[in-house]
Amino acid sequence: MRSSTERINIAASAQKLDVDNRIPLRYYYRIADNILKQADIFRAEKNIIDLYIMLLRFSSLVSETIPCHWDYGMSLKYQKVYLKKRLVNALTELEDLKPQVQQKINELNRIYTYQSTSLEQSAVKNQNLTYYGVTKAVRPAARGLGYYGSRTQQLSYSNPMEVQFRRMSLNLLRPKEETLSKHSILGPNGLYGQWQPPRNDKGVKYPSNVDLTPVEFPSLQRPIENELPGKNDHSNSEREASSMESILSVDNYVNSEKSHVDEPCPMISFEESETAPVHNNVTRQPSPPPVLAEVQDLVHATQASKTDCTIENPSADGLVHSESPLELHIATTMMESFMKLAKSNTDRNLETCGVLAGSLKNRKFYVTALIIPKQESTSNSCQTTNEEEIFEVQDKTSLFPLGWIHTHPTQSCFMSSIDLHTHYSYQIMLPEAVAIVMAPTDSSRKHGIFRLTTPGGMSVIRQCQQRGFHPHNPPPDGGSIYNACTDVYMNPSVKFDVIDLR
Repeated sequence: MRSSTERINIAASAQKLDVDNRIPLRYYYRIADNILKQADIFRAEKNIIDLYIMLLRFSSLVSETIPCHWDYGMSLKYQKVYLKKRLVNALTELEDLKPQVQQKINELNRIYTYQSTSLEQSAVKNQNLTYYGVTKAVRPAARGLGYYGSRTQQLSYSNPMEVQFRRMSLNLLRPKEETLSKHSILGPNGLYGQWQPPRNDKGVKYPSNVDLTPVEFPSLQRPIENELPGKNDHSNSEREASSMESILSVDNYVNSEKSHVDEPCPMISFEESETAPVHNNVTRQPSPPPVLAEVQDLVHATQASKTDCTIENPSADGLVHSESPLELHIATTMMESFMKLAKSNTDRNLETCGVLAGSLKNRKFYVTALIIPKQESTSNSCQTTNEEEIFEVQDKTSLFPLGWIHTHPTQSCFMSSIDLHTHYSYQIMLPEAVAIVMAPTDSSRKHGIFRLTTPGGMSVIRQCQQRGFHPHNPPPDGGSIYNACTDVYMNPSVKFDVIDLR
């Protein structure tokens, strides 16, 4: 299930989670349950590497994080016994999986190294073959080619037309100056001679009989009007069908960028070219593929990259190893549905919040439930009041907590300090959890999908003891506290249920 497009680092993927005593101990028990739930899915999918990582995370959480919570001593005995039993089972499975996982990781990393080396060599080769605005090194030509000689020449091309001419005439002899001067419009002496008026001492003789019969030349192209309009429809449609099948057979955007729920497909352009033939019959188009959510600020959109939401973990060797979070797919109509549910509050300048929950399949999360909990709202805040009800809904259908969504009725699209502290608890539960902000009055963008940076933003919020609206210092690394996500897909194939608990 793992691809060879990134180097796998087990240590970076299973870092210790520092305890935060402000978060109730029951939350950490739920984190443990969610980790085991992911492990069960990866085991069923025979994904031994992610299974191994989940078991490592569970073992670290149970043995290093939970016992440090100040409420652990007062927890019930059966909870401790249950966790201890699950920990023993996890450690036993880790020992059994270790040889297979090590072999698989070595194989994938070896492929990754080979692909990286091949790409570097290909980049160097392509750089040497670049023509426009770049110096081109020409191979030594055979002897007897005159101007191009037997040594390497450095030619700088800036005009595309000149480049094309050079490419077409590399194997031709350069004409001599004498030949050029004879055919020059300035005469045999070219620029170096003196101008002489035309001579009239010699007359010109014209033929007495002129044949004015028009000469017909065979056309090199068939006239378009002679073609029947439907003659090639069948072959064209067959070619288009085979082309569409080849496009749809490609894997998802990450293994190709930019799906139905099982196997997402890459970006497909449905725009018609100007030279495309006109068909009289109507062809049913397939459903559009999932596209990356437009979450970046318009000013900084060109600077956004997939590293914006990369989970970075410092290791013992002082380096920072990156672990890309799993993709998150959201239905294209979910935000619109949420805004309809929030309309009454939005009209009264009150915020509305909802909880995102969903499933995991093939290393991708899908938001399949929008839960509207009981809540207390103001013009700039929103607080759920009965969280146990939310947990009950998630547990009944085995859903993962994938984040939350809320409105800014009159404010711009950003994460306030209260929003950051609220989302911190979601991202503790699941690193892939996101915060969606809906800002209907923001002219630059109507929504944003955000996540706290790791470890920078998570560390700042964990150490912050303030409440209400307040400023935050930047992370020690100088980065931002939160970023717009670039691994979230708006997927028209995802179905979701609305569960309104109000």
